[in-house]
Amino acid sequence: MVRRLFLFAVVTALLVAAAVWLADRPGEVTVRWQGWRVDTSVPVVAAFLVLVLAAATWILRLVGAVCAAPRRWLEGRRARRTEDGYRALSDGLAATLIGDGRAAGKLAKRADRLLADPALTGLLSARAAELSGDAAEAGKRFEAMLDRPETAFLGLRGLMNLATERGDRAAALDYAYRAWGLNPTADGLAAALFDLQARAGQWAEAELTLAEAGKRGTLSGPALSRRRALALNERARLAEAAGDAVEGARLAETALKAEAGLTDAASRAARLFHRQGKARKAAAVIEAAWRVAPHPELVAAWNDLAPAEPALERVKRLEKLVRANADAVDGHLGLAEAALAAKLWGQARRHLEIAVEARPSRAAHLLLARLEREEKGDTAAAEAWIAKSALADAAWECGGCGDRPAAWSAACPSCGAIDALVWRQPRTS
Repeated sequence: MVRRLFLFAVVTALLVAAAVWLADRPGEVTVRWQGWRVDTSVPVVAAFLVLVLAAATWILRLVGAVCAAPRRWLEGRRARRTEDGYRALSDGLAATLIGDGRAAGKLAKRADRLLADPALTGLLSARAAELSGDAAEAGKRFEAMLDRPETAFLGLRGLMNLATERGDRAAALDYAYRAWGLNPTADGLAAALFDLQARAGQWAEAELTLAEAGKRGTLSGPALSRRRALALNERARLAEAAGDAVEGARLAETALKAEAGLTDAASRAARLFHRQGKARKAAAVIEAAWRVAPHPELVAAWNDLAPAEPALERVKRLEKLVRANADAVDGHLGLAEAALAAKLWGQARRHLEIAVEARPSRAAHLLLARLEREEKGDTAAAEAWIAKSALADAAWECGGCGDRPAAWSAACPSCGAIDALVWRQPRTS
């Protein structure tokens, strides 16, 4: 501000000085042209020239403004269309968020017409098509988004979702790989890519995806550990199937370090260690898993460590496992069954009573019926317990499709969902 004032003062002073200098030295000017003669002073001529210059400048500006008017009008119209287009785009995206497919469709068409850039308006148009159930149109819109680097990732993500919905997992996996290459830190992409790799049986690749996601922080904590345990356990399963007990045991043990309660990994590690003659290590693996997540399969794995042992020896060994987690109902059921085989009626009854009080089940009632029949020959009491055994057995159940497979697997045998099987206890009411 001070600088401008100083400059103004300097210019004004110069003009005043020039005016005073001319006033002190008026001089004479004579102009002869076409028979005309004009006699005047130098200041008058200077003033006339300034007026002529100003008039010429004004005329040139007026001509330039008239010539530029059509261009300015077109630019203004284009700016208004762009502004209206972006407003339609913004309102349309808001409509998709609340699920208003009809409004989103109208606004998508308006944005398309005003902006004339399918790659830019593709996301809105695709979401509107999805809401209206037009998967083919949505696919075209997502494909158009691949032409612009700024929207390519969103287009690939949309195409991946569409392929997943129609069951084309090979295409979905290809889109997921391409999206991962563009933006590996995107929310949820690591989990989606892992799921598709797992469904395709690409467990080694899935483990690499998890390693990269862990480095970038897109997956962490229990979510990362659980998926890593699944990948390692599946690799252990493949190694076991190939006859490599050493590698299978190593992978299964590593899986347990990531997820100590993965029952299948514990059973596999124990089985493979036992096959190598490492009975103590096999037992330690089962005990560690039992403390964290007791399960009937661990009882079976424990018994498999000594399949031909006498009944009394089995009871003693099972007592050690039960003590590792005394609140586990399945441990009391396993010990009760072993006690029945050893004809230790009192011990069998005590553990069955503990199990029934904690969690009534079909297995407990049937064992009580067997106890009444074998200890006392009391058929009536046995029948009474059998009558109470109408409860369904605990079983693995898919949280996605509700299927109840005979054994756990990383992918549901029916719907293919990854890590969807949970151990469901029977309802008691």
